[in-house]
Amino acid sequence: MKKKKQERRPWIILMILAGLWIIFFPWFYEDFLSQYYYMPFLGIIAATVANTTPAAAGIVYFPILTRLEVSPIMAVQFTMIIQAYGMGLGTFKWFLVNKKLFIFNVIPVCLLGGITGIIFSILLYPIGNPDLLTLIFNFIAFLFTQVIFFSILRKRQYPNYTVELNVRNIMILLSFSLLGGLISGWIGFGIDTIFYFILTLVFRINPAISIVTSISLMAALSMVGTLLNIFFREVPYSLWYSAVPGVTVAGLFLAAFLAMKLGARNVLLLFTMLLSVDFFTTLWTQQTIPLSTSVRMIITYCLTIYLVYIHVKIFKQSYKKMDRGLGEFKPDDAPEE
Repeated sequence: MKKKKQERRPWIILMILAGLWIIFFPWFYEDFLSQYYYMPFLGIIAATVANTTPAAAGIVYFPILTRLEVSPIMAVQFTMIIQAYGMGLGTFKWFLVNKKLFIFNVIPVCLLGGITGIIFSILLYPIGNPDLLTLIFNFIAFLFTQVIFFSILRKRQYPNYTVELNVRNIMILLSFSLLGGLISGWIGFGIDTIFYFILTLVFRINPAISIVTSISLMAALSMVGTLLNIFFREVPYSLWYSAVPGVTVAGLFLAAFLAMKLGARNVLLLFTMLLSVDFFTTLWTQQTIPLSTSVRMIITYCLTIYLVYIHVKIFKQSYKKMDRGLGEFKPDDAPEE
């Protein structure tokens, strides 16, 4: 009976949200039909990535929206509000799936550092140069993809399920969450990816637990960033409204289903490849850093050869042994909090 009740909750939430979306349609229909009709489909993709991997929705939204002539600053503001909604739904869904996937004691510590960082980056040290913002996003996203690649290749063991909050560990979590908050305020995401790697590489926490806990942290920080933008900047409500249907379906149903069936590792590898392509495109077309055509070509060829080599190694590793790695979302032997 309890299980059936839990299974009904997402459907009840879906019906309520669908009703609200229809009620507000008259206020947004013009922008939705003329400009943002593609956003429900993009929302499905972004929310699936955000709720199954340590990469937030911004890692999908930012490059695609800026290519569709949405300004980088608006793309960041949109990313915050849609992540607050979509990753909030995803956090709720994962909580219903398995409460053991959350490390509850570290979240308040990381939120303290993250909120401090995002206040600094949004209110005190914002980046107003769109070209520089785009370049920073692509550079940071590309760095994240490389860390993801090597974390897959190293095949480390992750036996831990909790983090002891002693002085050393608190300082590590505070320091990196402060950095993650700064980056999140500038490009719309970051603390979740940084937090994931701190949990797995430093504390050797089970990757499934690290991913889901990181999702909840990014959701909470996106809510804070959205409130700051509402009071001190602006929020693209029409863009957000247009993405809600796809994000709702993915957050409540599709993300958890794909994570269970396909594994977050496979989803993540696809989007790291796409991000690498986007990085090459930005590097080739950007004018913020003056580079000659010859230098651009040399860098592009070297990076292409390097990425092909990495993907071949990952393919060979997967072929020899199906390492479930990031795809395991059932640490049922984890102790209760």
